[in-house]
Amino acid sequence: MIIKILARKALPRVESFVEHPWWPAVVLALAAFMHPAFARSPREFHRTLSVTPNDPVTLDVHLSEGQLEIAYGRSEEVSIAAISLSAGAKTDKAFVADLAIQQDGNKLRIRNPRSAETRAQQVGIVCKIDVPYQTEVNSVVDRGKQTITGIMGPVKASTDVGDIKVAYVSKGALVEAGAGNLALEVIGEHVQAKTGDGNISCIRAFQGASAETGAGDIVLMVVGPSTAIVKNGTGRIDVGGARGHFRGSTSRGDLHIKAMPHDNWWLNSASGNIRVELPPRARFDVDAATKAGEILVDRVDIQRSNAEIHSLYQKVNGGGKRVELRTDSGKIVIR
Repeated sequence: MIIKILARKALPRVESFVEHPWWPAVVLALAAFMHPAFARSPREFHRTLSVTPNDPVTLDVHLSEGQLEIAYGRSEEVSIAAISLSAGAKTDKAFVADLAIQQDGNKLRIRNPRSAETRAQQVGIVCKIDVPYQTEVNSVVDRGKQTITGIMGPVKASTDVGDIKVAYVSKGALVEAGAGNLALEVIGEHVQAKTGDGNISCIRAFQGASAETGAGDIVLMVVGPSTAIVKNGTGRIDVGGARGHFRGSTSRGDLHIKAMPHDNWWLNSASGNIRVELPPRARFDVDAATKAGEILVDRVDIQRSNAEIHSLYQKVNGGGKRVELRTDSGKIVIR
C-alpha cells in the first residue's frame, strides 16, 4: 500500500513539469547548447516538390557559400531542407528572400545569390536535397563543400574554393575546383577532375579518369584508361589496378603504378622518382631512361648490369604492351 501511494504522488510531479509553460524553452535551450550550429539561431527552410515518377529529373543548384548535399531519396519527389547560419534577424530575412526555387515539370532550379547584406554578415547555408535516382545534377557552390551520392547522373559540380565528393553515380562526372580536394568513388562512366590546388582521389572508375591538379597528390585505384597530371610542386601520383592505357606526369613529384599492363603506359617526371610494380611473368616492353638519375631493377626476368645504367630497353617475357618511363634527374625502379 505504501508503494502505491508513493507512485501516485510522483506521477503528478512529472506531468506538471512537462506541461509547465517554460518547459519548451528549456528544451530549445538545451538543443542549442548541444549543437553549435543551432546556437547561432539559424533560419530553417523546408519544401517538398512533386515530380513525375520514372522520368528523369534535372537539378540545377547555385549556392554562394556553405554546404550542399544531394542524395538519393524518393522517386516521386524532391525534398529541400536548408539552414541559414545567420547572425541575426536581418540576415534571416535576407536568406529567405534570396533562396529562390523554380520548377518546370521535372526541371528544378535553386539559387541562393548573396546580397550586399549577406556578404557583409558572411552568411552560410547548409542545404540538403533528396532526389529520385534518375537525376542529373549541375551544381555550383562558390565557397563551400559539396557531396553528391547515389544517383544516376551525370554530375557536373564546381566550386571556387571548397571540397567536392561524388560517389555511386551510374553515369559520368565532371568536377572542378579553383582550390580544394576532389574525391570520386564508384563512377559508372568517364571521370574528369581538375583542381588548381588540392588532392584528387578516384576509386573504381571503370571507364577511366582524367585528373589534373596544379599542386597536390593524385590517387587512382581500379580505373580504366586514364591520365594524371601534377603541374607544379612535389605532388605525387599513385596508381593501382590500371585496366587500360595510362599517362602520368609530374613536375617534381614521384610516380608509382602497380598493375598489370593491359595497355601502354607513359610515365614522366621532371625531377621525381618513378616506381613501377608488375606481376611476375608479365609480358611487356620496358623503355626507361633518366638523364642524371639511375635505373634499379628488382626482377629476375629482366637482364641487369652491374654497372650504373641510365637507359634500359628490353622485351620482357617475349614482350607486350609498352611501358615508357622518363625522368630528368630522378630514379627509376622496376619491380
